[in-house]
Amino acid sequence: MVKATGLTKHQIEIITKTASEVATKHVDQKEKRKKIEQRERNLQNTNLLLKNYTKLRDMAEEYQSELSGYDESVLDLETLTLETLEKYHFKTVKIMRHVDAMLRAYELGAAKGLPEEKRRFEVLKYRYLVDNKLTVKQLCERLNIEKPTVYKDTRLAIKDMSVMLFGVAAIDFV
Repeated sequence: MVKATGLTKHQIEIITKTASEVATKHVDQKEKRKKIEQRERNLQNTNLLLKNYTKLRDMAEEYQSELSGYDESVLDLETLTLETLEKYHFKTVKIMRHVDAMLRAYELGAAKGLPEEKRRFEVLKYRYLVDNKLTVKQLCERLNIEKPTVYKDTRLAIKDMSVMLFGVAAIDFV
């Protein structure tokens, strides 16, 4: 049976099915890119947070005493972003509480884990968390490892911390 368009019902069905598959594939690719971009943002934010950890920790300690007078709803964790830390000191205090809790959890997990996991936490600690940070060369000497291992451990520790800070959104599912 020929329609006014000159296409058969079967041809229209094929065109409709193909268009639907192409649209679905496009939406899936867009969602995949969006998730990848979010994971990359989480890793970048984790890296920035760790690089600035001691400054943020010191600032949070300074504002800690003033925090008790504020309603918890003002400091809702869902509205917190790393980009607002400088503007909202009280949010920084709350975020740093979360970061410190996740660092303690990471340390405990590493202590129970494989030697590589323990070393990864040590690399993270001495590169970012202590007041007297060690250089890569000093870390190599202290932990008896090579430079590439320091960089690899740093990258993996930041990935681990990103998962702990941001949850499932930071996991790279294959």
